[in-house]
Amino acid sequence: MIVIFGGTFNPPHIGHRIIAEYAYDYLKPDKFLIIPAYTPPHKLENSDIANYDKRIEWCKNTFPSERFEIYRIEEKLDKPSYTLQTVKFLKEKYNDEIYLLIGEDSLISFHTWYKWKELLKNVTLVVYKRFSEKLKFENYNIEHIFLDSPIIEISSTNIRERIRKKLSIYGMVSDSIVDDILKTF
Repeated sequence: MIVIFGGTFNPPHIGHRIIAEYAYDYLKPDKFLIIPAYTPPHKLENSDIANYDKRIEWCKNTFPSERFEIYRIEEKLDKPSYTLQTVKFLKEKYNDEIYLLIGEDSLISFHTWYKWKELLKNVTLVVYKRFSEKLKFENYNIEHIFLDSPIIEISSTNIRERIRKKLSIYGMVSDSIVDDILKTF
C-alpha cells in the first residue's frame, strides 16, 4: 500500500507533519509519499507560491526520511498538475493500492477536482478533520476512511500572513527552515 499526501506545501508546517504522522501510524503503508504540487491547478494565478525546488527542500526538512519520501514526480508530468495524473503514474510504476490523504476541506470540494469520479476509482480516500463540527464531515457522501486525528488550526496561508505582519512563525514550521521561509515571503 502506498499513501500519497500532496499539497502546495507553501510552506510545509507542523500541522502537515502531525497529520502525516497520524496517517502513517494508522495505515502502516509500505511507502508514504509527500508530493509537492509543481503547478497546482487551483492556484494558477497565485504569485505567492515559492519555487518548486525550495518547497521540496522545505519538505525534506519537515518530514523525516525514515518514514516519508519526498517525491518529485509532478515536475515531470503535464502542467498543471492533476492528482489523477500522479495517481495513474504511481499505479503503473508500483502496481499497488493507492491511499490519498486529504483534508476535510478538500473532501467537501472533491467534486470540483479534475476527473474526480475516475480518481475515486483509483484511490482510497483517507480524510483528516479540518473543522470542529464533526457532523458535517461524517455525513459527506463520498466514500472515505476517517482519520481520527487532531484538528490543526494552522495553515500555510496563515503563516504567510504572519510573516507579512512581522509576527513569529516559530513552532509552526520546523526550526531548521524558519530563516529561509522568512527570506522567501
